[in-house]
This record gives sequence, structure tokens and C-alpha cells, in this order.
Amino acid sequence: MTEQDSRRLKIVLFDIDGTLMTTGGGARQVFSRSLSEAAGRAIHADGYAFSGKTDPQIARDILAMNGLKGEELEAAVPETVRLYIKYFAEALPILEQAHLMPGVRELLDALADHSEAHVALLTGNVETGARLKLGHFDLESYFDFSVSCFGSDREDRYELPALALERARRILAPEISGDQLVIVGDSEHDVLCGRSIGARSVAVSTGWTTAEKLQSLNPSAHLDSLSDSGQVIQAILGR
Repeated sequence: MTEQDSRRLKIVLFDIDGTLMTTGGGARQVFSRSLSEAAGRAIHADGYAFSGKTDPQIARDILAMNGLKGEELEAAVPETVRLYIKYFAEALPILEQAHLMPGVRELLDALADHSEAHVALLTGNVETGARLKLGHFDLESYFDFSVSCFGSDREDRYELPALALERARRILAPEISGDQLVIVGDSEHDVLCGRSIGARSVAVSTGWTTAEKLQSLNPSAHLDSLSDSGQVIQAILGR
């Protein structure tokens, strides 16, 4: 890749849940079961918003809300994630409500053929969970996992864009800048997390966050869905 080519490149970082797909509440149910088993008592997540957060952060927040602290909390967080992956792998084949969002496969096909787009992930899922979800729909091959960032890399989602930039510079080209990263997601955290490095944000109203809320955060672009590949690619490229 020439320096001129690398300067035109967009590193397109997709969120997963609510953006590419939904498990129809199945993942949340499994996660809730895992929280209780890891804590050794009933754990309640009523009113807690999972959207846009990493798996370890979700576990920590909910367990702390239920009174766990200190060593008990520190042990229960990774145990929750371990159990979640185990039970989710068992449940995923029979999650009847799991489906891709409209236009996702067509969009990924179009981006795969686009010379200025390099497609990866920026997601709160731990990597194993992300691979399970993408693999269920045969989507893994569309994404460069070496540039991608996951909840298993950092518990704080707001640390992931800088890590993605570091990986892109090391793996693709050292001159890649923060404004060449494009974060595509459905939550307020997808819009906000990349601002510290100047990343572009494409907000899509297919998840739990309202269009009004997303628009109030002034994303680089806002779309109702990913169903129009041409429109999405224009939003990604900023044209």
C-alpha cells in the first residue's frame, strides 16, 4: 500500500448488537443467568441498559448494583463472562429471534469490494462472543480481527478507539490518522467514544437508542438503517 493509498483509507469499525444483528433478548437472558451463577445468589439487572457497554463493564456494574464488592466482585466479573460464553454458545443455535439487521450482508459485500474501506469491529462483546455471533450468520470473513477491538481488550469502551488506531498503524500503515477511523453503531457510546481521537461516527437507529437521542449528539452522519448500501458507504466516506 502506497502512502497516498493509506491516506485515503477508511478503517470502518462496526458495533455488533443492535447494529449488525440482534439476538432478540437471548444474549441478555443468558448474561443474567451467568451473573446469578457467578455471584452464587440471585442478581437482578432490572432497568440496566446493556447497549454500548463492554461485557466486563456490564458484569461489574450489575454485580456492584447488587451489593458485590472487593474480592468477591473482582472474582465474579470474569466468572460471569466465562459462564456467559459457555451458555451463549449452547443457546445460540436455538435462538429463534436472532437475525441480521436489514441490508447488513449486502453492505458488507459492497464494502469488501471498495478500495477505500477496511472493515473491522469495535464492540463491547468479548472476542469469543463476537466470533460466536458473527459465525452464526457466517459473517466472520468480512472483518479484520487483527485491527478489531473487543470488550476483552479493554473494560472501558472509550479506550477502544485509540487501541484500534494503534493496531491500524501497526498492521496497515503508520501514517493512518484518527480521522480515518469510522465507528458505525446504534448507541450514544458508539457516537461519543471515538471523539478523543477525531474518529468519524455513523449512527444508525436500529438499536435501543432513539433517533432523537442519537441526533442530539451530532454524529458525523445519522441513518435510519443500513438497508441502503450506497447511502451508508457515502456516510462512511463523508461524501
